Amino acid sequence: MAQPVENFIRKAGLMAGSCNIVLNSLFSWLGNMSRADVQQGSAAVDTVITSIIMSLLMALFISADTRRALKAGTIALPIPDLSAGRLLRRLPARPWKLGLLLGLGVALVLTSCMMGLFSLFGVTALSFFAFLSIKVVYSMLLGYAVARWVILRQLIAV
Repeated sequence: MAQPVENFIRKAGLMAGSCNIVLNSLFSWLGNMSRADVQQGSAAVDTVITSIIMSLLMALFISADTRRALKAGTIALPIPDLSAGRLLRRLPARPWKLGLLLGLGVALVLTSCMMGLFSLFGVTALSFFAFLSIKVVYSMLLGYAVARWVILRQLIAV
């Protein structure tokens, strides 16, 4: 039986967000095994790299999963609304291009917001665990949002 698109998105988004949390935490720990304070510049570089790589990986895996589900008929396609998704239609359909573009966009927005907040509050460095806590929150949100955009873009391409 085919599931509604929103259920598929919710499941894929939660899975992507959960994997993002685990992988981002692991990479942070491996990159800073001494658990030293994370400077503002290091936090920015880490955020940019994380956003691009994780968005690219999610786009590749989620696109393949979406195509598989469409082929198997496990997603109930909604009646197409031609006015919906104008912005999504302009995004690339190829998963690697989509992932890189979404990653760059997320990196730009997320890093700008993070650095703005750091400047606003006069933060020059964070403890390792404070930075890890921030990464856990934004990783889950990043995973869910990118998964949603990738799935919707793949559905529009059908």
